[in-house]
Amino acid sequence: MSLIYKTCTSGGQIPTYNCNACGETEGGRVRGAAYIHKSLKSALTSANLLSIAWWEQQIEAGLIFVIPSTRGTFDGGTANTVTGFGDETNKKTGKTYVAVINDANHAGNQAFYQALENNFADYILAFRTEKELRVANEVLTDFNMQDAVTENTEDPVLWAATATWVQKIPNTLVEVLTLTDDIKELFSKCIDTEASADA
Repeated sequence: MSLIYKTCTSGGQIPTYNCNACGETEGGRVRGAAYIHKSLKSALTSANLLSIAWWEQQIEAGLIFVIPSTRGTFDGGTANTVTGFGDETNKKTGKTYVAVINDANHAGNQAFYQALENNFADYILAFRTEKELRVANEVLTDFNMQDAVTENTEDPVLWAATATWVQKIPNTLVEVLTLTDDIKELFSKCIDTEASADA
């Protein structure tokens, strides 16, 4: 019988690196965001996240709120560590992520953002960049809403959300999916749910 050393990761197996000889890059900016209710966590699969029918169903059910055409940043994550054991100086436990999302749709949204700030721990953040959709795998751990006003009469008043969450080992990176055109449009234009013809 041989000894098998246990690890909490995939045993060191690394998939093939994808090199793009044409040098195409992804354009930055948090260009649209969505707050997804935690009851959908197990349903956040690639198949669902790339299905416009799934998004429409969850939006109509009031389980996803999409904020289109935003401006913001994503910090890419900061490692969380604790004092290690054995030969490890420090042990990485996960990463803390922060996204700042500016929304120019100020009028009429105080009640929405107040409720979101009061209930942030029930939501998972997703957001789009140029051609990619990023989806957290844990609920928000902090959410701060501001609507600062400058003295410049030409500056818009924005809702500025600072959303924070933690992802634990071994899934410390935020999932990245390539946007389909219809999902991209969902994050780019204002939407409204229409009453069905039967109503």
